[in-house]
This record gives sequence, C-alpha cells and structure tokens, in this order.
Amino acid sequence: MIKRGTVKEQLAVDSVSRKMAGLCPLMPEEVGLLLQAVGYPPTTIIFLAGSETFGGQRMLIPLRAMFANLVDRTSLCSQRELFDLVGPEDPRTPDLPQPPPPKSEKQLIEEWRRAGPRPRPLPPPPARPFYAHEKEGWYGWIGENDTEPDASLIEFRRQAHQLLWDALDYFVSVEADAFFPGFHNDGSGWPDYSSLVMGHRLYQTPSGITYRPDRGKNVTDISGRNKHNSYANCKIIKVTGLSSSIL
Repeated sequence: MIKRGTVKEQLAVDSVSRKMAGLCPLMPEEVGLLLQAVGYPPTTIIFLAGSETFGGQRMLIPLRAMFANLVDRTSLCSQRELFDLVGPEDPRTPDLPQPPPPKSEKQLIEEWRRAGPRPRPLPPPPARPFYAHEKEGWYGWIGENDTEPDASLIEFRRQAHQLLWDALDYFVSVEADAFFPGFHNDGSGWPDYSSLVMGHRLYQTPSGITYRPDRGKNVTDISGRNKHNSYANCKIIKVTGLSSSIL
C-alpha cells in the first residue's frame, strides 16, 4: 500500500497518546459513564445513530447494561417500513464470489476412483465463503488490483441504502430531546456527521440540549477512575469540558 501510494501517512500510530489527546472517538462505555454522571436515569431511551460501531455489537454491552432502552433504526422500524423507505427495486444477484455447487455422493465416488494410485495426499480443505464486509470499501480490492475497479450496480445500490439510513439517523438526531456526539471536530476542516447535526440543532432548536464533550479531558478523568466502582459510583466522576447548548 505504501509502495503504490495508497497510504501516504505513517502506519505506526501510538493509539494511547492519541486517545488521551482526544483524537479518538469516545467508546460506548465512556459515553454511558458521562451520561450517568450528567444525571440521566437508566430508563432513558438512547437512539444509536451513525455508522457501525467499531468493534461490533460486543462494544455496546457496557452501554446497554447502563441504559437498557438502547435502540437504533433496525429495532424501531419494521422491515416493511424500511422497505417503504427504499421503494421498489429490481431483484439482482449479489456481486460476491459464489462457492461452487455441492457435489453428489455419486460424483465424489467417481472422482475418488479416478484419483490414481494410493496412497496419495489428501485434497486441500475447501475455502471458506467470503463475507459481505470483506468486500466492501477499498480493503476489498486493494489486495487484488492496482487501481480501484468500477462499482457494480449492487455496490451503487448498497451506497444508496446507506445514504437513506444516514438520512434517517440524521432526522432523528436533529429532532431528539438531547444529542451527545461520540466524535466531532476531527481537525480536518471537513464537516462530519456530528458537526452537521450540532449546527442544525443550534439553528433550528437553540433551546435544545446539544452536548460538546472535551474528549481529551473526559478520557483522562475516566481512565483514572477505579474500575471496581465504575457503575455504583459513576456520578463521582469529574465531568470537565462538557458544555451544552442550552440558550
């Protein structure tokens, strides 16, 4: 990747120092501790918006233990409602490589008889199937091609679906009673999802609660806490740099 010029930055990154400097998103457990420290009860309904959480659903276990009413668009919307949002589409086969069709017992016996003299080495085990997430994005083609291939119709449809889900999450985030961003203002100069929601809420409903956490200070305070008292005495955490847009 470096020789091809795909990656121009250093691959060796000190994740701990970047985390302490506030350059990494807040983890779901850290968000839950901050919300508890602010005073939200365990019965608060939390809508999880945005893209897939880094680490998968297992990273949401601590947050779900603090707030049982943790929902997202898949749990609030039925399959029919999501289908109505997308609209009618022509059925198309997926563009992922398909495994070979299974062979019958007769075909296996015939291949065994034609295999030659015995003993002979065992055939290699069949390759495992490809998962959808392994072929999405740039990491799906970087090891196979030198240039990015043209997107297929299935890829265009997948991107269109993702835009619809992001628009749905954006609408819910703007209309919510309070908004807590896990990550915003990355310093690149380009607007991100959370920054757009925060600006829209400030313009449309300036009286709404929109938190702007200082990730560097809050991560330092949370990392220094006693893990044995993380849930029982979570309200003693010193919340610093956490301002809300209550005007």
